[in-house]
Amino acid sequence: MTPVLQILLIIISVLTFAYIIVNIRKSKVKLESLIFWIIFGLMLIVLSVFPKIAIFASSLAGFYAPINFILVSIIFLLIYKVFTLTMHLSQIQQKLEDLVRYIALKEAEKEKTEKQNKDEPNE
Repeated sequence: MTPVLQILLIIISVLTFAYIIVNIRKSKVKLESLIFWIIFGLMLIVLSVFPKIAIFASSLAGFYAPINFILVSIIFLLIYKVFTLTMHLSQIQQKLEDLVRYIALKEAEKEKTEKQNKDEPNE
């Protein structure tokens, strides 16, 4: 890797990490997501500062080029994140459906009670 490319990767990685941190601070993010994105950003910085880590890991895993190892690793990490987000979304949808049913039952019960009170003669 040429020094110019390495410096460019370091700058892009640091800017990506800074962008992640700024957006995390602006919004209310769960700890699990916060940790994932911080580790992801730090991983980009470490791999751009120390490219020999990627070279060593890719040779251990049997990849011909370190970039292939990095791309496959990032793809798998992002697939994992999408899967966990899908699971959380499904749980939230189920809770929302349960809440809507609960509210509908309470409103029906309230209307029934009001109708019974209205039908009873006042003494």
